Amino acid sequence: MLTLCYGCGLRLSEVLAVRVADIDGERRLLRVEQGKGAKDRLVPLSPTLLEQLRAYWRLYRPADWLFAGRTGAPLSPTSLQKAFTQAKRQAGVTQVGGIHVLRHYSACRIMPNLGVQADDALAW
Repeated sequence: MLTLCYGCGLRLSEVLAVRVADIDGERRLLRVEQGKGAKDRLVPLSPTLLEQLRAYWRLYRPADWLFAGRTGAPLSPTSLQKAFTQAKRQAGVTQVGGIHVLRHYSACRIMPNLGVQADDALAW
């Protein structure tokens, strides 16, 4: 979940709403439905992330929601937030911040590929 959040720059609600059918492995795209502003968009998947998603699918075989709880419904936002907090603790990260920071880190990671420096983007 966290890898998908960082790798695609998704919001918490968008990660939880991903369905297996939203992944287009052939074109290496993830369809995000009803994102912020109720807009749909396509997000590129790196080959590494796509392989990780395939391995996850082979292990857990989700039917509808990619990240489903015990009842088959999507996980709650609290579950994802707790996973993020636990991962930060295990990594020894003490900086305050929620899961949304992964979206910002993702943007800063891809900006140089677009010809934008992170410092320039912060000035906007």
